[in-house]
Amino acid sequence: MRRLITGALFFAMAATIPACSFKKEAPTSEANQSGQRVSQQSPTNPETTKPPTQAPPTQAGDLQPGQASGSYSAKGEVVELKYAYAGRAERFGSESLIVLVTDKPIPPEAVAEEIKSTPLLEGEKIRGLEYSIEENNLWVRYHPSQYQESGTNNLKEYKVENNIVRGVDENSGSLSNGKYSRSVKFVATIMK
Repeated sequence: MRRLITGALFFAMAATIPACSFKKEAPTSEANQSGQRVSQQSPTNPETTKPPTQAPPTQAGDLQPGQASGSYSAKGEVVELKYAYAGRAERFGSESLIVLVTDKPIPPEAVAEEIKSTPLLEGEKIRGLEYSIEENNLWVRYHPSQYQESGTNNLKEYKVENNIVRGVDENSGSLSNGKYSRSVKFVATIMK
């Protein structure tokens, strides 16, 4: 009888210990900002809680097509630039590569017309810089002020390759007594 009680007690303890000591909750699934599913342990056990997996932060110099970084100033107002668009259009009687760098996105259905004749920029619905690039010449117009500069293409890191145009424009405003300056980097896909 004693052996039977000892055996039953041992069996009861063996069944209870794993249920109490090793209790783990099933992982839950959540969506991160990019919509991907990530696994995360339940917050009931802080030792096993893992943060959601996220993509590494973009470094300052890394821009994807359609992106810009930097700003321009016009008469004391600073405008942050985030978006870049490119295409070919006529300026000054000949076809040029046009690059638009803007503070707000241009709706996809309006990009071709914006490159051709800039109705959103001229209508002050968005702000930005309009570049016309030909061979070694560069013309830039500030929107909405309409201030313009032209001269030799002195864009740094300027490259057109595989329908992508990229460049860095640094201008201290020396031509305009500091009233107009710009510091911008852009990467844009050239529309066809």
